[in-house]
Amino acid sequence: MDLSIIIPMYNASDYIDNCLTSIKQQTWLPNQFEIIIVDDGSTDDSRDLVDNWSTKLPIKLLVQENQKQAVARNRALDQATGQYILFLDIDDDLDSKMIEQLYQNMPGFDLVESGINKVFVNADGRVTNREVELPAIQKAQSQNEMFKLYFGANTECDVGLWNKLFRRALIEKNQLRFTNANFFEDSLFVGQYLNLIAYTKIKFIKQPLYHFYKRQGSTTTSFHQEIDRLSTAYLIKCNELLRQTDLSLIEQANLMAALKLRVWIYTIHHHVKYDPQWHARQQRRYLLNKVGLTSSFKTSVPIKYRLAFWMMLCFTATYNKLYCRKYL
Repeated sequence: MDLSIIIPMYNASDYIDNCLTSIKQQTWLPNQFEIIIVDDGSTDDSRDLVDNWSTKLPIKLLVQENQKQAVARNRALDQATGQYILFLDIDDDLDSKMIEQLYQNMPGFDLVESGINKVFVNADGRVTNREVELPAIQKAQSQNEMFKLYFGANTECDVGLWNKLFRRALIEKNQLRFTNANFFEDSLFVGQYLNLIAYTKIKFIKQPLYHFYKRQGSTTTSFHQEIDRLSTAYLIKCNELLRQTDLSLIEQANLMAALKLRVWIYTIHHHVKYDPQWHARQQRRYLLNKVGLTSSFKTSVPIKYRLAFWMMLCFTATYNKLYCRKYL
């Protein structure tokens, strides 16, 4: 088998046709490929819609109880037989030349990464903005520089799964799987894969071939009690990964400071949006305990995160109100 396309799915009836049509309408597809869709306990008619596509595309549909997409992707990896692996999200779609570009550029390389086209959609389903993002790690001139850019810039283009072609043999040889219970598990997976290969074995395509939809109000509106624990676990795993590199201890510390600030801001945003018990005093205490003032002064931390830190700390109520107005 040449290629395995892995797609987790949950209540995706509004998006299935668009995603699969973008695969069907590719300008080129390998002779032997499979699409493994893992239904993660959908309660709508997603499975029926996928069944309707089974005569048009070589789809293998797996069904499981709702365990989130990390488990779904792992199950698909266990079933995959393709030489290469392409991960997609069911609510996104592909440029018509994406698979051809990724596949044809793979010989001699261990990873091919394209740019992405971010498509911002409001609660009414209207496209409000588009933004092209190209790989940041393509600027690296060494393995160390690659990790600095990966963890320092931490762009969606670099940490995302869906704009990359992976070698399945490398994944299986190193028993690489998705961990951390669906919290930044894609970023961790890509980082671990990068640690297995040389930066010279990455091919970059400077075109936005993957259409990544950022939908307002698409995130679940329930509060996840385990998010603080998962944030801590993610940071520990990233720290372990950095220790496996040749970066100096100072470089590791600077990268972890930037990553820590970014992750805890993300976690606080989740509390602000969905935790009814969250309050300003708790947020200030949380920021000082989890991040501390020192991290906010490090030059390795992007300016926007330093500004967010001080806004969240000093103008808590105003910041939270504006954030909720924008994202809820």
